[in-house]
Amino acid sequence: MTRPRQGEQTAAGGRGGMPRLLRRFGRRAGAPVGAAPAEGPRTVLEDLSHRYLLRSSAVDESTVRDLLRDLPADARRPVVVVDVPPDAARNLGEELGTLLGRLSDGEPLAVRLVLSGAAAPAGEAGPLAQRLADAWRITLEAPDAAAVLTPGGLLYVSEPATPGGGWWRFVPDAAPEALGIRLPAPRWQRALARVPAGRVGACVARPVPAGMLLSPADAAAPRPGDPAYAAAAHPEKVSVLLGVPRAAPVPADDLATLLAGLPADARSSVRLVPADGREAVTLAEDVCDLLGTELEVTLGLPLSGDGTAEAAAESVRLLSTEGEFTWSPPLTALKCFPARDDGSRPEPEPTGWSLPGAPAGAGDEPALLLASGARAFAVRSGLWLGKDSAPPREIGRRPTDARALRVTVDSACLTGRERDAHLKGLAALLAELDAPARAHAEIAGPADAAPELVAELRKFAVRTGLAFAAPAETQTAETEVAGLREPGTPAAPLPAVTAAPVTTTGRAPAARPATASSPEPLPVVATTVRAETTAAVPLAGPLPDSASTVSTAESTPAVSRAACTPQAAPAVAVVPTVALTATGPLQSSAARPPATSPEPAPAEAPRTTVRAPAPAVAPAPAPLRPAPTGLSGERDRHAFRELAADIWEEHSGPVGQALIRLPALRSSGEEGANADLIAVRLYLSSGPDDPFGARALAADPDRLRPYAVCLASGLRRLPALRGTLIRAVPQPGIPDDVVPGAVLTCDAPLDVVHAEARGAAVPPDALVRYAIRPVTARRTSVLTRDGDGAGALFAAGTSFTVLARRERGDGSPARVLLAETPGGGGPFREPSAGALEKLDAAARRSAAGETPWPGRCTGPLRLYVPPAS
Repeated sequence: MTRPRQGEQTAAGGRGGMPRLLRRFGRRAGAPVGAAPAEGPRTVLEDLSHRYLLRSSAVDESTVRDLLRDLPADARRPVVVVDVPPDAARNLGEELGTLLGRLSDGEPLAVRLVLSGAAAPAGEAGPLAQRLADAWRITLEAPDAAAVLTPGGLLYVSEPATPGGGWWRFVPDAAPEALGIRLPAPRWQRALARVPAGRVGACVARPVPAGMLLSPADAAAPRPGDPAYAAAAHPEKVSVLLGVPRAAPVPADDLATLLAGLPADARSSVRLVPADGREAVTLAEDVCDLLGTELEVTLGLPLSGDGTAEAAAESVRLLSTEGEFTWSPPLTALKCFPARDDGSRPEPEPTGWSLPGAPAGAGDEPALLLASGARAFAVRSGLWLGKDSAPPREIGRRPTDARALRVTVDSACLTGRERDAHLKGLAALLAELDAPARAHAEIAGPADAAPELVAELRKFAVRTGLAFAAPAETQTAETEVAGLREPGTPAAPLPAVTAAPVTTTGRAPAARPATASSPEPLPVVATTVRAETTAAVPLAGPLPDSASTVSTAESTPAVSRAACTPQAAPAVAVVPTVALTATGPLQSSAARPPATSPEPAPAEAPRTTVRAPAPAVAPAPAPLRPAPTGLSGERDRHAFRELAADIWEEHSGPVGQALIRLPALRSSGEEGANADLIAVRLYLSSGPDDPFGARALAADPDRLRPYAVCLASGLRRLPALRGTLIRAVPQPGIPDDVVPGAVLTCDAPLDVVHAEARGAAVPPDALVRYAIRPVTARRTSVLTRDGDGAGALFAAGTSFTVLARRERGDGSPARVLLAETPGGGGPFREPSAGALEKLDAAARRSAAGETPWPGRCTGPLRLYVPPAS
């Protein structure tokens, strides 16, 4: 579509037909066009190579400028950040209009407009960003609430104006498209959006830029400027941040519950990140035991490097329990493992380190060979220097301490003629560490060091400017959970956040005073902190009641592309924002489609109720195929996942939670248990005519065989059930061929109700009731969220012998008494008269006032073998 260029005129009423607007942003309605502008700050534009900053002329040093350079941008995708306080907004419309006009001439793929609330709903006029996109015929990406500019180039919206919102893409004359709360969107964002935030045991899960934060329920929600906002967002890994400073620790059960509820795509790439100042290795190992899987854990808070958010540019900083950043550990991340069957536990495996000169690739280890022949290892507590191929276990298991980087020297390096060479190499290595690590380094000898060796080490500490730690008893793994010691070395505090929810910080190492503020600030950009930042600068946005117009520069004789006047901010916005409405004829913009909330995992399988069923006749039976038995194999599970790829995530979370509650369900392994139990839950949530329902299994056994194999294998993992089980058949009476001695077989898994269970439903009297004495029935309620319920299931191919039939009469429903036929050709023993009477009594229960009968437990059983004559 061709748009009007500068200098072109269009007919009134056409696409570009609107009167040329001479009023500019900041001039009150009715003000003379030639009136002189008021004195004071004004909006100025900075061009930073496809990154454009609109700021106040009174602020020469903008901390937003530093963070703006991190944003990905090029000629096809420029970025515009609006960081203007109210006292400088009088010409904001002119500058923004001129800039958008210039950018539209370049026909970019999309312009990223970082203006808080620009995408918020605004009544019939529509969002500001939509009107700007229609007016300038360009694609815009804008936030619907307060925008957060984070180090590393990630744009974030902490409290979207609409569920499922955050960032939106606006195309001229088209419906807006939701992009999520992070931009650019990490690979895991779509999967994580399906995880509902909220209460998890004694904790609360909340979204943060890097992924999710799990913190105690009584802790305050994080804000820009808190450590949770400083954590770097990894493009491939979901970071689950643990806790907040000055709060109670996160329980392992709650963390395991959260992880089990994540979609498989997100859960497979999780990394645990301590955000409360406590090392999380022991917690990670406890969760590994609960989940039966490996987990990666960082030893501190990952922070983005300069200019990029790639993993290679990350640095890790430790955090004290008071929320103060301290030093960067040489060992940055570990992979933890669950305990073995014999109770022993594999040692955590290093997965990341920043030891100067040490290789960091596949098959490498966090160690550096010094010229003296000694080896320096990065360990959790800091560094270990020795001659062995690995540090002693007690050294490797010593936890990190935010107070000090512990450098431990083995006795072998303190004796002999090579002692000076070893210490010289150590001094050179320490000199290459970053400044915070050197400032927090302390040196210690082994606990068994002789006094003369301690004296030599003390001299070395004094000469090299290190703190000296007297040898002490080795801290063992059992004492790790005690937490970190109180910080003894001063550290730069994390910046506090002002009352306004919009703050900006930069990389400057010294504090800067606030340069612009307002009694009623209107936040435009919120930025999180870098570890070395020591101040937060509150910013304010344009006043909502200032009459204004966004247009092209007055000196250009061109048709204006938009006439926009600010009005009160929409009520749905989290904070007051600039709302612009059109005063000229703009092109119609589509209304925002209703946004959907994140899809929660279903608590239990959906159920239908049968109240007055119509009589039904079972279809003529087809030859029965042997039902799958035994445990599934890897090929079966892979094929099943391909079949159920579209709905796999819907069931993965609830199954993971069931595995946490009942670890015995894993049986032969986590991977097999997960797929097998997903098959069971998929069957329980499918209606008879659904693609994975009972009729599909019977009608298309070849295509669905991988599903059937996993389903049978999953049932074997569930606990067996004893008692009386009830099935209902929609018949006016008992079929003539259902006589004592006949054998009935189900050609698909058979749903039944445990009659003795609390709150168990009873079939309506209009249905024929089948009362079954089971042998291999499985309790399916373990797959519901609360682990309670009366549901049970027989595997496909299970056979039942008819014991007796009771016709309708005396107000009692018709009923058939069955006993499960033993598998494997074993002898069938008919129950005693007393057991038979108990079975019949359960089948005669009244349905009045009871729980509605589930429709999936209604349907015929297949006649398989006639009784012997």
